Parts: sequence; C-alpha cells; structure tokens
Amino acid sequence: MTHEYQALLLIGLPGSGKSTQGKILDALPGIHYCEAGASLRAVDPDSDSGRVIHQYLSCGELIPDDLAVWLCLHDLEAHVTTGAYHPATDLLVLDGIPRTVRQAALLDEQVAVIKILHLVCDDVEQVVQRLHQRAAQQGRADDADERVIRHRLEVYQRNTAPVLEYYPAERIAKIDALRSPAEVFDQILHLVIPLLNRRRGMPADNP
Repeated sequence: MTHEYQALLLIGLPGSGKSTQGKILDALPGIHYCEAGASLRAVDPDSDSGRVIHQYLSCGELIPDDLAVWLCLHDLEAHVTTGAYHPATDLLVLDGIPRTVRQAALLDEQVAVIKILHLVCDDVEQVVQRLHQRAAQQGRADDADERVIRHRLEVYQRNTAPVLEYYPAERIAKIDALRSPAEVFDQILHLVIPLLNRRRGMPADNP
C-alpha cells in the first residue's frame, strides 16, 4: 500500500504536554505539526459538524471516529493545497489523533506511522493541575471543569491507551513528561533528528 503521509505521533494523557512539544517541533524546518484538538475547536460551532463536535467536547467525550479522521485528512489536504505542508519532504507530527484503535486503522489507509512518542505522565494530580492552568491561560472550556477533566482522563485510559498496543513496540519511545519542557524537548529531539535526516537522505547520526 502506498501511503501519502509519513507521520510521527504524539500520544499521552491530556495535560502531558503534547501541544507544548508539538508547537516547539513545528518551528523546526522539515516538520509539519497538526494538532487535532485545535482543528476541532476551529470548526464553526454553528455548522452541523461544529454542533456535533461541541456536544462531545463539552462533556469530555471523543467525537465519532469517522468524523475525527475525516477532519484530520481534510485539514492535511488543505495544508498541502496552500503549500504549508510538503508530504514528500516534511515529517508530519500528529497530536490528538488517533485517539482510538479504530481511528488508527482508518488512518492507516493514508498515513504511515513511523514513530510514536509516548509522553508518560503517571502523576494524575499534576495533570489535573496543568489542565486547570491551561484553562486559565487559553480559555479552554473543556479544561475548566474538574469533573470533565477527570472524565477525559478516564476516556483516555479506556479508549486511547490501547492505541499503543496497535503499533509495533519497536516504534514506540517513552518520554518522561514530568520533566521540564526543555528536558522533555531534549528527549524528543534525540529521536526526531534521525527521522529528519533520513527524510533529507542524510546519515541518521549526522546532526
């Protein structure tokens, strides 16, 4: 099967720092970062899709798998059309998708996942605190209600954690997400540089 996109996945609990690290990676030449959550929140809330999305997000649930994957691929196609993303040379970094095993299977039709960065954050209370802080800083309604936060964490464990078993273990790298953002990025960078070098046809150990 020919895949149109080659991607690296960021997977971790809500509040594990995926978007922070994704935005830093996005500043590197040769990387195109796609944050699924931001794309969902950008959908017109008065549209049919927007109303469905808001209904699920407001109570901490995942949107339907087919809709999530369709929106992701639609955004990628738009980025290609505008010239923001060049699949032949850019490494795609996906954050927030796939969130279920079925989404992973649907993405397989067009996305070749070459590496998964698992941001491990075992301190649930620290995660809750991070999400509260994000709600205050970014006005994220889904981070403001602690009941919704804790439900989202339960949804992650039930629906998203099994995604890690869908991919071969050798593709998964564990990242200690409880370190400082700079230290987390340092861990990630050591894994990403060889991938970027291979995309450029350079030796994997060439900085």
